[in-house]
Amino acid sequence: MTGLTVADAACQRLAWELPRTVFADMLVRGRGVDSLLLRTRGLGPSGAGPGQRAVLEVLLRDASLGPGGEGTVVDEAPVPGDGVLRFLSPRGGGAVASASLVRGRGLRRGLLERLPPRPVPVVAVDMGLVWRHTVEELRSLRVQLGAALGEVRRWLWDPHLLLAGLRPGVLEWLRGFLGSPLVQASMLPSDEALVLRGYRRIVLLDPSAEEPLTPGDVLGAEAFILGGIVDRTPRPGETARLPLRGLYEKRRLELRGSIHGVPNRINVLAAILLDARYRFCGDVEKAITANMSPRDARARAYVEISRLLRGRRQRVPWSVYCRLRSWLPLSPRDFLRAVRMAGGEPPTGPPPRSCSGDDKEEQQ
Repeated sequence: MTGLTVADAACQRLAWELPRTVFADMLVRGRGVDSLLLRTRGLGPSGAGPGQRAVLEVLLRDASLGPGGEGTVVDEAPVPGDGVLRFLSPRGGGAVASASLVRGRGLRRGLLERLPPRPVPVVAVDMGLVWRHTVEELRSLRVQLGAALGEVRRWLWDPHLLLAGLRPGVLEWLRGFLGSPLVQASMLPSDEALVLRGYRRIVLLDPSAEEPLTPGDVLGAEAFILGGIVDRTPRPGETARLPLRGLYEKRRLELRGSIHGVPNRINVLAAILLDARYRFCGDVEKAITANMSPRDARARAYVEISRLLRGRRQRVPWSVYCRLRSWLPLSPRDFLRAVRMAGGEPPTGPPPRSCSGDDKEEQQ
């Protein structure tokens, strides 16, 4: 079940940016519907949850309300200060819905009228350096952009993604793959395109930035710019080469004071930003660790173990694993690989069944 984990009023206000909150408000307060039986399949990534998938179906295809029925509660959408909308699956029983979501027309128009005319936040991907990519990198870039749209759909919907700095032919190359005509597009540099659309606080993610991304940046920015860059052979400083106008604040993503192991794939960066804003109420580090792959965690463990060894070949005990495991989503197998990569000797004996002091919440 997906939902907001909010800690204060500022994060509660951000809930109104979410289409599912607006949809729930439209039904609960506008139509007296507090539970909805899902008779449609829904749209969007599986990670979006049944409620968000239902809202995406309304926005992208349209739907209508039908008679209620029995089902099982599978998701909820809170309406701040006014209760909750429950989503029910027709499989099973135990609960009764006051209405159902069925194929038809009518709900989309009402929802669009309630959504802000200017989507906030926007995740902008600047394609100004697409010409520097190899054929293999271009394939990976297109896949990552498709996955980035999926990450946007987990919380928001298609107009919250902007592809900017497009050269002639690039949009056509992407449209067929993305399959959405509602993604925003511009040939202007991303920061200029955003300013012309009325956005004021714009944050550019750049690993070479002097200042780290803070909770205030995550919760207060109206738009985020990501470089549309895939460099199979690392090209340091590539983000700084984007042909932008300087209409942004530059920030870096870091975990415990370092960028090592922080994911750099476009879709994962989008996931980190949106999870930090809506799931973790501004906690950037929780959003990073929640989206790290085993490879990312292993790379960071290698750096930490190398610092510990300082070039010496010595045994690395399981206690080091437990310390790293308290803040990294690290498996015993990847820990052993990181130890060998760093030139250390693996610990003796089997891995511990549990590490005392683990922060379980951080690993979820």
